[in-house]
Amino acid sequence: MTDGVTDTDKGIVPQKKGDAPGDDGSSSVPDPASWNVTFVMGCGLLAWASLVFYSLVATWPVPAADNKPAYAAFSFFCWKSDAMSADLRLFIMVIAAGALGSLLHSLTSFADYVGNRKLSKNWIWWIVLRTPIGIGLALLFYVVLRGGLIVPSFSTPATATPNSTALMNPYPIAAIAALAGMFSKQATDKVSEVFNTLFRMQQPVQRGDSLSDTTPVITSVEPGKLTVNGAKDLTIRGSHFQPECKVTVDGEARAAERVSETEIKLTLDAKDVAAVKKLALVVQNPGPTPHASKAFQVEVEP
Repeated sequence: MTDGVTDTDKGIVPQKKGDAPGDDGSSSVPDPASWNVTFVMGCGLLAWASLVFYSLVATWPVPAADNKPAYAAFSFFCWKSDAMSADLRLFIMVIAAGALGSLLHSLTSFADYVGNRKLSKNWIWWIVLRTPIGIGLALLFYVVLRGGLIVPSFSTPATATPNSTALMNPYPIAAIAALAGMFSKQATDKVSEVFNTLFRMQQPVQRGDSLSDTTPVITSVEPGKLTVNGAKDLTIRGSHFQPECKVTVDGEARAAERVSETEIKLTLDAKDVAAVKKLALVVQNPGPTPHASKAFQVEVEP
């Protein structure tokens, strides 16, 4: 304050914690991104968006003159393309469309996180890598579609020219590529569904050295404590409970029913709750190399 004029009178409002961009004032966001980081990322995403939009428009497969089964040459900034096969031209279009779809997802996520002041540095690489992931999925879907795994492959008469690929309509191909890049999770799930249907097995092969962790884990039981001569039914909760898993109590097998991968119904014997003690519960998964959980202690009280 100077000469009786306050900062508020000058139009300067003191900032509180959370008023500055990139600072949400909340401990719920670990390692929040600073204003400088968000500004650089925003400018970079805008520049990348402009390049992707221009690339898709500039390289769009336009039919050649005189209704020839080929695509016309295109200009990309100062570079003008020479004669290019129709298949390669479609690949370029798919790459641009996949980048466009993934970029829409990245821009939306970035705007939401920054607008709500929830952008963490941990998510920066996720936003950056969305575009190459979307391009890869778009190419994968295009190859799958052209191969006829999901829809019939494009066919032409026997008298067609070698450039008959140019007769294909590029709009549905670009739409599928953009949607695959935009909805990467759904696209990945669809490819997984196709392969699970084509290569379904009656029983998965059990490998002794599996890359996945199949060791069961017990996190809790219900009820948490037992009483002498009381209830004998227990509900075991945890993870990685495989079909045909077994449960032992103090080293002895007990009747158990696997409800799901995270829940097992266990029935104890009368001797298990006949006296005050601690029971050691262990879940063991089947396989060439059985995996057993750590012993979980359950008290039997008076």
